[in-house]
This record gives sequence, structure tokens and C-alpha cells, in this order.
Amino acid sequence: MDYQRSAMRVLRAALPCVASMLVTGCGEMITRPPPEKITECFTQLNEKFEKAYEGILAERGTRRFTVSREMAYDTLIAALTRLAMIVEAHDRFAGTLTVAAPAPKPLSDQEWREVVDTDTPMMASVLCPCLGMYCTTLKFEPQDYVIVINATVLAAGNAGSQVSLTTRMREIVPRPGVPRRDYPPPTGVRLALNKIWSSFDHELAARQLAPPGSRR
Repeated sequence: MDYQRSAMRVLRAALPCVASMLVTGCGEMITRPPPEKITECFTQLNEKFEKAYEGILAERGTRRFTVSREMAYDTLIAALTRLAMIVEAHDRFAGTLTVAAPAPKPLSDQEWREVVDTDTPMMASVLCPCLGMYCTTLKFEPQDYVIVINATVLAAGNAGSQVSLTTRMREIVPRPGVPRRDYPPPTGVRLALNKIWSSFDHELAARQLAPPGSRR
């Protein structure tokens, strides 16, 4: 809570300066911290994202289904393709699958704005006490990343199946002096998992209703 109050004080103090930067030149007050300080602060943020990510995966990252592993695997490919994800690697025998797409997919632009609105205060609570006003110059945008989703489909009891998902951010435009970010923001992870499972359920229901000879 102290970090959040500190972050909000820094943001409130910086906003007038940012708004009038072109007129008054007060942007000169916002200086870039030393590289080691930036590394330290982003390492703290990455650790917080990782902790949140692990908790979300434990809650929502794995589901069991009363269908064969083969049907679950085919359904998952169709569900992810429906969300504009591109298959990079697949192994039906091992039950592994890797898909990717430019961020923020599988989220829409509107869903990404929800992520920004929800997670920016949390990011500020970590970065602003550490970086001061420099944190107000940092952008929370997805253009420099590809979202990678790895899936494993295993056989489960009673001829069922178990599907597990993980996700990472692949940096395509390295940022010198800033540690690589592997973990998507927590709200993004939640929304993406919900969207994938919803697409999976929709595709599975369609396949189960289709006559056997017409199933894809």
C-alpha cells in the first residue's frame, strides 16, 4: 500500500510536467536512471509478474475433458487457430503444440486496453518508487512482442484427456539496458486463458454434435 501511494504521488507530480513538456521544456527534469538501476527495477517487476503468472496457471492453466487425447489435441489446434494464433510446432505423438502471434493476440485491442487500465497501477507501484519520474516515460504497449503459447495434451483416466497451457512473451525488438520480459501482465494472462478455454469449449461442442463422418 505504501508503494502504491508513493507511485501515485510520483505520477501526480509528473503529469503536469509531461503535459507541458513541449512548451516549458520541463522534460529535462526527467532523466534516465543508470542502467543498473533500470535493471534492478525491471527485475523486481518481472519477479512480481512471474509470481502472479504462476498463481494464475495453477488456477486456470490445466483442464480435464471426457474426450480422447486425439480429439482434445485436434480441438485445441482448431480453437487456437480460431483466435488467429499460428502453429509453429506440433507433435501429435507427444501431445505438444506451440502457437504464436504478434501481441496482443489472442486478445483484441479492446481487451488489451482493459489489461492496460487494470495492470498499469500495479506496474507503477513497482517502477515509480524505484525509477522516480522516469517511470512516466515508459509505455505499456505490445508492439515489440510475440505471444507464444505452449500446450501439452495428455491422456487422463477413464479415456479422457488433460490439456495444459503456458504462455510467454517473445521479444522481437530488444530494448538496450532493459531486462527481457518473459511474463505477460497478469490480467492479460487471465483474459487469454479464459478466451482460449471458451474457444476450446465452443469447438469441442461443435465436434461432438457433428456426425462422425463430417468431423474435421
